[in-house]
Amino acid sequence: MKKIMLFTLLLLFAVCFRPLFVQANENPKEDLMKIVSRFMPSNASLVSPENPFSTLPIQLYDFDHDGQKEIIFTFKIKAKNQPSPSQFGSIVLKKHNSDWRKIWETKMQGVDLDFSSLVDITGDGTKEYLFGVTIGAAMGSELQVFQWINNSFQKIADVPYHKMDFVNGKQKVGLAIWQMYIGDSYLVDVLKWNGEKLVYNEGLYSKYYPIIEKFYKDKISKMDAWFYWYCLADAQIKANKFEEASKSIQKGISLVKKSSMREVIQDFNDLTERLENKKK
Repeated sequence: MKKIMLFTLLLLFAVCFRPLFVQANENPKEDLMKIVSRFMPSNASLVSPENPFSTLPIQLYDFDHDGQKEIIFTFKIKAKNQPSPSQFGSIVLKKHNSDWRKIWETKMQGVDLDFSSLVDITGDGTKEYLFGVTIGAAMGSELQVFQWINNSFQKIADVPYHKMDFVNGKQKVGLAIWQMYIGDSYLVDVLKWNGEKLVYNEGLYSKYYPIIEKFYKDKISKMDAWFYWYCLADAQIKANKFEEASKSIQKGISLVKKSSMREVIQDFNDLTERLENKKK
């Protein structure tokens, strides 16, 4: 009988106090929002970036490897007079003893927050913070790369782009930058940190080339347009696919001759010159 009563009391205790345990597990998230709200600029609201997909407006990362993660949050200050560009920004908070302090902030005007994430670009073992804002459909976006130095951020790169991807290299991660050419065609470069700045890297480009090739083969299968062949030939030259590039150039020229844009032939002639020079 005593065992039955003891069991009943334990069961009642578990049921009655279960909400307290759940609430305790949820408190860190609630506290995080309270911390961020203290440093939110006037008339601003949290905003998630378009990329990477499903990224939250609040991120955590231990930049100085002291065991305490810093808080990074992104926000939007909507323009008073629409459709004027809004202001997008990011703030980093660091804990000092028992209090949080704002140690860094950046802002940029644009129409959308395209990117906010952490990637090791320099290969030093600490991730850089990448912040990209869309300026407009034609102008594309502007990417700023910040490196953690002396308990704050220093901007080490500023890269315009329309689309962006990553290429994994040894230690360092390369950036595949897609710049709009015509319509939905793009000229692609792959950049890698050389210790001082981001520069074109042929090795990573060749590694990334199959993705570019598939992109244009898919486009061409739906519409056989000269500008797809032009961009594909440009990619093939960069990836040292000389025979394929020559065929793409000839195909593009044949399509241009059938159109009213014969002046574009000179652009293909310039590609041919690039191809011949690279063969040497």
